[in-house]
Amino acid sequence: MLNTWINTSSSFKLRLKIQYAFCVLVEEAENVMKFMNETTAQWRNLSVEVRSVRSMLEEVIANWDRYSSTVASLQAWLEDAEKMLKQPEHAKKDFFRHLPHWIQQHTAMNDAGNFLIETCDETISRDLKQQLLLLNGRWRELFMKVKQYARADEFDRMRKEYLDGVATLSTFTDCTNGKFSVPVEVSFLNVKMFVQGLEDIKQKVPVMEAQYKIITRTAQLVTKEVPQEEVNEMLATMTGIKAKLSKTKERCPVLLYEAQQLLSPLEELEKQITYFYESLEKVNEIISALDPEVQPAALFKQNHQDLVAYQENCKKALSLIERNSQDVLKFVASSKVLQHFNPLVLQKKVTEIQVAFQDMVKKTGDWRKNVEANSRLMKKFEESRAELEKVLQIAHGCLEEKGNPEELLRKHTEFFSQLDQRVLNAFLKACDELTDILPEQEQHSLQEAVRKLHKQWKVMCGYRILVSLITIVSKCFIDMNELIVTVPL
Repeated sequence: MLNTWINTSSSFKLRLKIQYAFCVLVEEAENVMKFMNETTAQWRNLSVEVRSVRSMLEEVIANWDRYSSTVASLQAWLEDAEKMLKQPEHAKKDFFRHLPHWIQQHTAMNDAGNFLIETCDETISRDLKQQLLLLNGRWRELFMKVKQYARADEFDRMRKEYLDGVATLSTFTDCTNGKFSVPVEVSFLNVKMFVQGLEDIKQKVPVMEAQYKIITRTAQLVTKEVPQEEVNEMLATMTGIKAKLSKTKERCPVLLYEAQQLLSPLEELEKQITYFYESLEKVNEIISALDPEVQPAALFKQNHQDLVAYQENCKKALSLIERNSQDVLKFVASSKVLQHFNPLVLQKKVTEIQVAFQDMVKKTGDWRKNVEANSRLMKKFEESRAELEKVLQIAHGCLEEKGNPEELLRKHTEFFSQLDQRVLNAFLKACDELTDILPEQEQHSLQEAVRKLHKQWKVMCGYRILVSLITIVSKCFIDMNELIVTVPL
């Protein structure tokens, strides 16, 4: 109806505006405008009244809906509740656990019903009053029998809240006090994790203190409904939790501070240990490489310089490790709150580093001795080869020389008479000794060089035999000539 009135009024205003626009006489235009203003004022007053009526109608409808739904649900529940009164105690306790909800529903029903009684006509109001009287009578009779269960549900809720809070606090205090004494192997990673755990505990302590206050208030409410024996148990439990919480609050900052003092030296110690093993690995790479004698001289020199540098790095790192580890161990031993810190792993690690260093010193010493021995063998081989090549070169020069046969024969005889087999023997012995230290892939080229020189020696020895024969024949020829001269014809 209101919408129809609004549409009609809008259409009427539009027609008045059109009529005013087409008015020719001033008096007629003024009459139209006056009528339009009066009508607008009347409409404004009427619209306020109409909107007020609509708002009231909407509220009445909402209360009817609320009243109808609560009456229907409450009647059904009252029937079930009246039957439940004959059931065992545990069944009644479970059924009436939600009594606070139905108290709210009963209140909502009365509020909606009273509103409708005030706004509806007398006939409807009388029926509503009668219905409410009947329902409230049934409700009152039932409520007097079961009102204790409304508190029981609240009591169970508080008891559960108390037990949950006690469990949370007990778990926290037990875990934290356990962490304060759990053995910790002294290393950077372990101590860092321990410190992080303490920082987490320190942040949780204020939260747990607030939780303790809440649970204390809840416990005070619960103790009003339980026997004295249970009250004593609750008081003992809360006292124990308070003592543990105070112990946690007292010990955590001290333990955290001293543990934090270890982080920096342990981190530095960890870096030094890593640096030591990196340098040790480089040393092992150098001394486990191919025989230095078969390496290029420049590469061998560079490797030897690197070896000395890495050895020195290991030595310096070991010195720092020993000094810093002693500082850490002294700090732990002197601390009253870090007695659960176990230094055995750190001590074992330092011992392993010391053993590794001594082993490295021995290996590098053996490596140097081996290099020196190999150098001597190589030098001996080179000297014997040079001596042999020198002899062969002289022999080749003698054999290639041209001139008076008798003079050449004399020179050849003189040279080969001085030729010493020990030159070849020394070369072959040096070659055998060098072969023993060379890798297999390097032995082939050495053996080829030896065979070549040995062949040249044999060729030279063949010339030596030939010279000896020529010398013998020459001597025989001279002797024959002398004999012919001395014998008369």
